Amino acid sequence: MSTPPSTAVESLSKVVPIIASSELHEGMSHIFTFVKDDERYEAFVIRFGNVIRAYLNICPHAGEPIAEKNQSAFNSDKRYLLCREHFALFDPETGKCVSGPCPIADLHKISIVQQEEMICLILG
Repeated sequence: MSTPPSTAVESLSKVVPIIASSELHEGMSHIFTFVKDDERYEAFVIRFGNVIRAYLNICPHAGEPIAEKNQSAFNSDKRYLLCREHFALFDPETGKCVSGPCPIADLHKISIVQQEEMICLILG
């Protein structure tokens, strides 16, 4: 019998808890940091369309954060992710730039998984 794909990935990777799933409501974001290969990164996790996704917290246009600690990564109507530095808009489902100065540069998606009641980062 083969190992299910999610179990196989988790056994080869380090899984790091980020936030309890119950704390991340629809249209919310949560900023977190992690270390990979001795480099420190900042990222955010979102719940959009009841699906959880995570992206590096950096605008691909100029390297500025998408959101600061006490800000949401979403725009005011929670339809897009917003870079507050250059006002670029990104599709929360794909990270693709849909408006603004970065039409060929998208957000960098990172791997996450939900284990029991926790949203976790997968470091491979």
